Amino acid sequence: MSNESDPEDRRVPRESRLRQEHRESILRALKEVHARVHEAEPDGASPKLSQGWVDRRRLLLVDLALNLCEEAVRGETLGTRELAEQLHSVLCVAKDLAPGHAIEKAAELMLEALGEGEPGLVVD
Repeated sequence: MSNESDPEDRRVPRESRLRQEHRESILRALKEVHARVHEAEPDGASPKLSQGWVDRRRLLLVDLALNLCEEAVRGETLGTRELAEQLHSVLCVAKDLAPGHAIEKAAELMLEALGEGEPGLVVD
């Protein structure tokens, strides 16, 4: 017999969870910021590594990070695969903005982890 408590006994009461009105408020704020990011996108193409290209990559990174935040807050449960996929996208763009750091390695590890994860797993 194990001394560990049953996982069901460790569940947090609903009252201490994120309230729906707070969830909706956060999602509205994220949607507003998302709209501002899209409005800020520069017009026209930019050569790679130019300031315009860097600005676009920065805004793309913000856009992807906002998507990650929305995924984290959206529902009562959290799709672990969706979260991992979005985190991988964030890392892929971040590596362009921080060359010489191990971000590319982190993105590769995240991609490997996607293959190891349990399909359809959600966190409550």
